[in-house]
Amino acid sequence: MTMPMAIESRAGIAEAARAGKVWIRAEKRVVSYAELQKRIGSIAALAASHGLAIGDRVVMATRDDCEAALLFSALVLNGLTAVNLEPDAGAERAGALIARAAPALVILDRDIAARWPLPAGTPLIEIVPAAAGGGLLGGLLKARAKEGLAAELDRLGEAVPPAVIPPETLAYILFTSGTTQQPKGVCISHRALFSHLATLSRVQGIGPQSAILNTLMLSHADGMIQGPVMAFHAQATLHRPLAFAINTIEQLLDSVYQLRITHMIAVPTMLALIVRLSRNQDDAFKGGDFQLMISCGAALEAALWEAVEAKFGINLINLYGLTETVAGGVFAGATLGTRVPGSIGRPVDCELRIIDAEGQDVPQGGEGELLIRGDLLMSGYFGDEALTREAIEADGWFHTGDIATLSSDGIYAICGRKKNIVIRGGLNIQPEEVAEVLALHPAVRDALAFGLPDVDWGERLVALVAADGVSEDELLRFCGEKIEPRKVPSRIVIAAELPKGRSGKIIIDAARALFEVAAEAGPSQPAVQRSAEREQADAEDRLLALAASHFRTDRARLTLASVPEDVIGWDSLAHMEFVIAIEQAFGVSLTPREVISIDSLGKALALVAPR
Repeated sequence: MTMPMAIESRAGIAEAARAGKVWIRAEKRVVSYAELQKRIGSIAALAASHGLAIGDRVVMATRDDCEAALLFSALVLNGLTAVNLEPDAGAERAGALIARAAPALVILDRDIAARWPLPAGTPLIEIVPAAAGGGLLGGLLKARAKEGLAAELDRLGEAVPPAVIPPETLAYILFTSGTTQQPKGVCISHRALFSHLATLSRVQGIGPQSAILNTLMLSHADGMIQGPVMAFHAQATLHRPLAFAINTIEQLLDSVYQLRITHMIAVPTMLALIVRLSRNQDDAFKGGDFQLMISCGAALEAALWEAVEAKFGINLINLYGLTETVAGGVFAGATLGTRVPGSIGRPVDCELRIIDAEGQDVPQGGEGELLIRGDLLMSGYFGDEALTREAIEADGWFHTGDIATLSSDGIYAICGRKKNIVIRGGLNIQPEEVAEVLALHPAVRDALAFGLPDVDWGERLVALVAADGVSEDELLRFCGEKIEPRKVPSRIVIAAELPKGRSGKIIIDAARALFEVAAEAGPSQPAVQRSAEREQADAEDRLLALAASHFRTDRARLTLASVPEDVIGWDSLAHMEFVIAIEQAFGVSLTPREVISIDSLGKALALVAPR
């Protein structure tokens, strides 16, 4: 197989530009292949003006999805190494990541640049949002807005990108959930990226006529690589018509027909929400164009797999992979002859092994750690040779940390995890990072974070701390100031001490048991019957406490008038966590219409505890 590299992708982009094709169609902007081609030339000129060479690292972070796609793609296609950080990262973690990356250039949204600390002497270019408005004032504002990246690209014009990019050049570095003090940077080479893109496009049937629907976050691999990057590799069109949210599910399903979508990329949590909350839209994927649903990012339970296919009458592929394998590597689905719900299928263009604790291959049907080898594998962990040697054996086998089995017909299935990772709604979280942050609070003596099973999210992250004189609300708020919102625990239980053995190490099983007992303990109920007013007040207190926990905010900031726009942590995933929590707490089951209708905490109270 001839490996398509960046040079061939640039040729394909030029061909699509000549044909007038659209690369990305977003909610408020359409980006053509011609614009992408121009940006590639502009970044080549920018690199020359800053003295950047092939392989130099450029840190980037922006909330503008189209700008993120343009910038990331143009950096990669010029042989520069993109370090794409999550815009919502806390200042402390972002500063640690940037220092770790030691970039030759940093490009950030202006408001992000104002919050994040940069190493002294690091060149910075700000992304300034375009000013709205027309007329003379609007023109002046737009001209003023071009004081940042847009102005510099206009001033420099275009240059010719490199004619040769060695295949071992790092295309990007993605920092995963390593601890704040020791962040883990996954290094993906051009060889790994483009060889795997060829596999993904072939297995999933993505080509120039494809219309891909992917609304996942572009600061994560499944969003960026299976979105804008996959699109330009295949000369396809990526659609991001609106953000995935509880109240946009119906619009999103309507867009499948309206935009003639052929492929949709989603994580299992999204699929679970779509199955539960879509109303009278069982025919959403039956317009004649749709070909394949791709589930990625987390384990796809057999029941959810079957529910999606049965409800919508579509084919589904379950994609297994890690950040260290670009996006996938192992596929299961009817179109591949490997439809075994609950499994991950078979490898494509890579090899798998299952080994025991002594490193020996386990017999068929036995359990062991899954190893993977192939061109799709990362080059290593950035700046950490010891960790790289621990993860990748001399003969190229990578330890996934997942426990797997192999059936007699050659189908692999994951049955557990060796590595201490929590996967919440498709997002990988390393509990040690969260415990490390909690331990920074002056009132906390010990901290432990871990995952608990969750039907809707796969897992939820919780924490147990030994502390005095501090509330759960304060600790949640403290976490929210230092790490990304989705890494903040859904619950923190405070104990006098954490259970430890003679060596001083925390006894994990005992700590989990202590957490569960403390979390389930509720206030004692008075023997006398309470008044209706007291019942209502108690219901309000319980609901606001649940909201504070699941939206990761201070209880004192919430009232029944609080709405999603006023509560930073009230996103779609947190909304569903909150809904599930109040259903359990109040012993009710809300209909999809009721779930979607919750637009304030007062509305939620009226549904679960009507007067």
